[in-house]
Amino acid sequence: MARHSGMQDREPCPWRIVDDVGGAFSMGAVGGTVWHTIKGLRMSPKGGKIAGAVSAVTARAPVLGGQFAVWGGLFACCDCTLTAIRQKEDPWNAIMSGAATGGILAARAGPQAMFTSAVFGGVILALIEGASIMLGRAFAPPVPTAEDYAQGMAQDVTAPPTAGGLYPTGGFSPSPASPPPSDASAPHPSETVFSSDGDGTTFQTEGSSGDASSADSSKSWFSFGSSS
Repeated sequence: MARHSGMQDREPCPWRIVDDVGGAFSMGAVGGTVWHTIKGLRMSPKGGKIAGAVSAVTARAPVLGGQFAVWGGLFACCDCTLTAIRQKEDPWNAIMSGAATGGILAARAGPQAMFTSAVFGGVILALIEGASIMLGRAFAPPVPTAEDYAQGMAQDVTAPPTAGGLYPTGGFSPSPASPPPSDASAPHPSETVFSSDGDGTTFQTEGSSGDASSADSSKSWFSFGSSS
């Protein structure tokens, strides 16, 4: 099922209710703190602006946070109920939940106030959902085309960025393996012969080749501890 709303990325029900209540209270408390701080500074007399701002924040910010929490809790309950009844997630759940929440909160004021609040809540949630969908489509990556798939299959994704891939596009034809070198052309290891006498210790490095000239040129004698 394709997703059409960013609200579907929230916690599943019933944990969504707890998440919405906490988020709404935090939003209301922070917003109320900013609002009543500015209002307290403006309404307080000189010399008592700081005290007036603190008094206004402590008196009204928690109340506004509680009002937001009540609205968020009712909205989440209506949203989870509609999701269970309709068995799908779409923007209509949020719009109908906003209308139901507005009507429930205005139930004590009479049917006309309930209707007005329900329409207002539905319109607000419809605007929010519409803006969320438009932003999601505007910043979504483009849908890959058939040419993109073909280009991706033609190259090796594990190759470095500077290489065209481990295998060329026209096909891969491995080169035949070269035969091992023959015994005649292979180099022979050198042999080291140690000898010791009364004057000192010497060692000799020889190449085991049949050629006399190469054998003479490869001989080297070193003397250690010999008396001059």
